[in-house]
Amino acid sequence: MIFRRRPKNAPAPEVEETSEAEETTPEESDAEVSDAAESGEGEGESAEAELDIETLDSLDWRGAGPWDITEIDLDLEPLPGRARIDLGSMIITGFGGAELRLQVAEETQQIISAMLIHGDSALELGAYAAPRSGGLWPELREEIIEAATEAGGSAALVEGPFGVELRRILPVTTPDGEQGYQPSRMWVVEGPRWLLRGILYGQAAVLEGLEPPVSDLLTAFREVVVRRGDEAKAPGDLLPLSIPADVEPAG
Repeated sequence: MIFRRRPKNAPAPEVEETSEAEETTPEESDAEVSDAAESGEGEGESAEAELDIETLDSLDWRGAGPWDITEIDLDLEPLPGRARIDLGSMIITGFGGAELRLQVAEETQQIISAMLIHGDSALELGAYAAPRSGGLWPELREEIIEAATEAGGSAALVEGPFGVELRRILPVTTPDGEQGYQPSRMWVVEGPRWLLRGILYGQAAVLEGLEPPVSDLLTAFREVVVRRGDEAKAPGDLLPLSIPADVEPAG
């Protein structure tokens, strides 16, 4: 497993949507993405109307993980080819071919999230304090949907492997200054006084179903162990992350 630092504002991995035999100009590509965004927005509204959101929110989706630190025996060895990385508030299990990047806030040098990169896909992980009674996710997603709309993007709710999944399409500026759109899928699970958020980027964000690479990142999400701690924290406060003492970050 390789450690790399990623600046806070660095873009997530992008999706390559054309093959070598299919070349498009930036104008054509932007137009196609815009059409897809408009189409996806309408489909999302239809899917959202058919969801029984109240029922989905009431169910417990952690039967196969993610786990609280009190629910798992860390003395048990992980499966061959997998290794646990203890980041303080989160223990992540890496897998072959994956790279772990830590997103650092430049102002404070605090690690604010961890991202597993696998091929053209990525899973960004972050853990937050939550009320003992739960119910933070419905509140947060309303804010996320509003923010996406204000930014000129779109957002929709669909049924996912953890109940209500939020899918977004946000406008972004690429490193070379071009305008485009970045799709993402958001998985959220609430545990004992914590909330774990996973955001899929790249190829995994646009694929339907749970086949690879989505299935690989889904397994990694389920294997996350959250160490909430006993400190008093306001709902939504980030649970601090740290680099293991025996690991040297890559440059």
